[in-house]
Amino acid sequence: MKPRIRIAVASLGLMGAFAAAPLALAGQAHEESLPEAVHRGGLVDRTIVIDGKTKWVNVTEGETIRFLVGGKSFAWVFDSYDQGADLKKLAPKGMLGDRPVKVYVAADPRGRI
Repeated sequence: MKPRIRIAVASLGLMGAFAAAPLALAGQAHEESLPEAVHRGGLVDRTIVIDGKTKWVNVTEGETIRFLVGGKSFAWVFDSYDQGADLKKLAPKGMLGDRPVKVYVAADPRGRI
């Protein structure tokens, strides 16, 4: 196959893949909204370790945070400003036990997301 034909075929294949991606994602239901849970495999901005001494965590509006709790993890997109959410309400049931951990969400310094 000539080099130009190979490039054209490869380009068409990539364009087809990019065109099909939104269609594949369109059928996925969003279980939660503001803020919404991040499903396994998503990109995160940073990781916060929660241990027995953790009383609160600070995050910024727009951040995606992975929380590590005793060998398990979950992630959350903080897409709204909040003065003190209870992390137990965001975490999978039973992950934090009975310890209270507050999440303070600072306003995004770049403005609304």
